[in-house]
Amino acid sequence: MTSKTLKSIPCPHCKTPVVWNSNNENRPFCSESCRNKDFIGWANEEKVMKGNSLYDDVLSNELLKD
Repeated sequence: MTSKTLKSIPCPHCKTPVVWNSNNENRPFCSESCRNKDFIGWANEEKVMKGNSLYDDVLSNELLKD
């Protein structure tokens, strides 16, 4: 494969270009450090997904019913 055929995406944390292939165990991140910083952000609830958690939690109980 030539470098022109490799897909490159920006690291979600630092925006460094990352080659998208199976050799990168940290993808879509450029490094383990960026991967860990992203995880810490989610764990500290600095990052959240949009939506109403109360509404979503109430409806999730519907999945448990037989």
